[in-house]
Amino acid sequence: MDLPCLPGTDPKSHITFEEDGSLIERSVLPGGTRIITQQVPATRSVAIACWLPVGSRDETEGHYGATHYLEHLLFKGTKTRTALQLANAFEEVGGMSNASTSKDYTNYYARVLSSDLPMAVETLLDMVTSSVIDPEQMALERGVILEELAAAEDDPMDVLFEAYSSVAYAGTALARPVGGTPETVKAITRDGIWEHYQRTYRSENLVITAAGDVDHATLCALVTAGLERGGWATSGDLTPKARRSPDAIPAAQAARLVRSKDIEQAQVAVGTRSLPLGDPDRWAMNVMVSILGSGMTSRLFQEIREKRGLAYTTFAFNHAYTEAGAFGMYAGCKPHNTEEIEKVMDQVWAELAENGPTEAELQRILGHTRGTMALGMEDNFARMYRLGRSEISTGNLTPLSEQLEAVAHVDVDDVKNIAARLYEGPRFNVTVQTNRTTSPATN
Repeated sequence: MDLPCLPGTDPKSHITFEEDGSLIERSVLPGGTRIITQQVPATRSVAIACWLPVGSRDETEGHYGATHYLEHLLFKGTKTRTALQLANAFEEVGGMSNASTSKDYTNYYARVLSSDLPMAVETLLDMVTSSVIDPEQMALERGVILEELAAAEDDPMDVLFEAYSSVAYAGTALARPVGGTPETVKAITRDGIWEHYQRTYRSENLVITAAGDVDHATLCALVTAGLERGGWATSGDLTPKARRSPDAIPAAQAARLVRSKDIEQAQVAVGTRSLPLGDPDRWAMNVMVSILGSGMTSRLFQEIREKRGLAYTTFAFNHAYTEAGAFGMYAGCKPHNTEEIEKVMDQVWAELAENGPTEAELQRILGHTRGTMALGMEDNFARMYRLGRSEISTGNLTPLSEQLEAVAHVDVDDVKNIAARLYEGPRFNVTVQTNRTTSPATN
């Protein structure tokens, strides 16, 4: 069963269930902040994160790039701590802290010994609730962010996947780059960042997740104290912000996009729109992606690398959001091999869509998928991340045992049907290749 993580009319409701010997609990504080924990016996550490359902897709005109910029600035000082003090708080106890921004959320996370959890909660909440967005620090960090964007532009794979998103989600906010562009980063003002911060960072938007040696009631008390110090709402029975409803999204259009860069190896991606988050066919989708391009026994690896020697790296991928996902197949190759690789990708996909996998192939991939899922949950950070991602995206936390069971029930026809369904969709062909007039590979 899918367990509802947002009880709707009763913000005080408390959810508890066991999973493989661990205890998962979820509470909503009176100010609307959600707290979800997974208590894992026999561990000494805790992974914890503050999540906001705010990503690049939530930015408004004049604020493009603000979400990622703000992520940087929250490490640059609060009303009571300097940037150095924030960094030292974690490093002096052997812990770590960092953050990430995506198209639909931002999180600030840390991993510490359980005895240092009070410090971690206090420090993370100080950053989230009490950042000063210092103009001098903002000016300095602008250069850092521009360097980060430049580094991404120098990474051909980053360029490829950003271009792929722009095609797959054309006409929507999902098509915008997460970090903005050099132009938007240079143009945004301190007032623009502050507006974005005040509008989106609120107690009813905040989700706290933790996994490891953590007591749920203790964490609730620590969070309440931290929110009070920051002046955020801790009373009033505020309702947590409802999870994102799907935005209207235009039908995908077939597209071919070529980006030119001074590189030796071309980057190729071929695919189409796929399933939204929470779609009932997502388990078959996961198995299909693994059959096509996960590991050395996958069809792409065998056909492109082992039989033809066309690429060193090739794989399949699928990224999903509330409205839709984007499925694709990737390879890095010599520029003169791009056309042949696209043909092989199409043939491999068409074969799976027409005939499905063999029973032996399916059983091998089912074992691989179940093992990967189970082993992935052996780490406290992975457990914490799963709690947060589930709450932010769909609100349904499916117990791992039921996920494994759902995968085990995927059959040959399920994989064949989803492959055929996607194969009929509009095709995206995206390539990043050399901008030289003559490539060394063709001399």
